[in-house]
Amino acid sequence: MFGKIARLVSLFKLYGFHAFRLIVNPMLGRPIWIPLNGRRVWLNFDSATYYHLIHSTDKVKALVDAVPLGLKGAIIDGGANHGIFSLLASQKFPQSKVFALEPYHKVLPVLKKNVAGTQVEIVEKALAAEDGEVVFYTAPSSDQVGSVIKDNVEEFTAKGAAIVESRVPAISLKTFVKQQDIERIAVLKLDVQGLEFAILEHADEVLAITDCLLLEVVLIERTSLDLLEKARKFFPCHKVLNPLPYGADIIFSKTPL
Repeated sequence: MFGKIARLVSLFKLYGFHAFRLIVNPMLGRPIWIPLNGRRVWLNFDSATYYHLIHSTDKVKALVDAVPLGLKGAIIDGGANHGIFSLLASQKFPQSKVFALEPYHKVLPVLKKNVAGTQVEIVEKALAAEDGEVVFYTAPSSDQVGSVIKDNVEEFTAKGAAIVESRVPAISLKTFVKQQDIERIAVLKLDVQGLEFAILEHADEVLAITDCLLLEVVLIERTSLDLLEKARKFFPCHKVLNPLPYGADIIFSKTPL
């Protein structure tokens, strides 16, 4: 009971009277949305929705706010999910093409709705170490949990709950940049549930033309130190954002932040 009351208070602090709709609509089987920068951002409702409404939306805003103005080039959103980062980035950099890469079929309809009418191009593929197909693991209880690494999904899945496996098209960062004929990358954001280092390990040519790199670094991941070392090799400046006990979001930049 106290947990529900605390959640209700947090929703009202963040969303004002919209909190009523966020609570009532799921009970009535209606879709939910939040106001964000003059638009409606739609969300699939599941067991983790309220947590992300309270904790994650402001984190994504902080990522976009941290990116310096004036950057030129494409913006790549690896692991776009519902598209909040892509939408905010498209508003901050209206002259930049934004690529939202997302392979999960359950969130794609919402992603498409959220970025409609913007310069965001949706790519229905997973960023991966190699081109082809990968096995994609998801938790039926939440659209927020999906990874090509099964262990990373099991951590957020109730004991005994089934994990869904599917095969999705995948593309390496190097191939994607070549196919899109991208000459400069203003921002590369990766939130791919533990696959960040595998994607960047052999992507030196891409990092060389990238101005800002946004990563979620989880210290319990076995590749976290390799990931940090890789990023610091190309980006002399960095700033920790959204710190947590087990890691943080970090922006890496070639110019002072």
